[in-house]
Amino acid sequence: MTIEDEIEELKSDYIICQCYEVSFGDIMEAIENGCNSVEEIMHQTHAGYGCERCQSKIDDFNEDRDIYLSDILEYSKSKE
Repeated sequence: MTIEDEIEELKSDYIICQCYEVSFGDIMEAIENGCNSVEEIMHQTHAGYGCERCQSKIDDFNEDRDIYLSDILEYSKSKE
């Protein structure tokens, strides 16, 4: 299964940022409202401001998650 397939199967209430309980739906809403970078998503939703591991795989030294903010943003841009 590709990352795109995994993102397409996510439910809107799936938590992306556990520190601030930011959901996939929150992230997608931020993107739909014009956020074009991980930093803009972070500013609007607060996702990524806690431990920072949900930002990208590079920031997640434990590599214990499947989906990152950067993945969702890249996916949404590919669908434009």
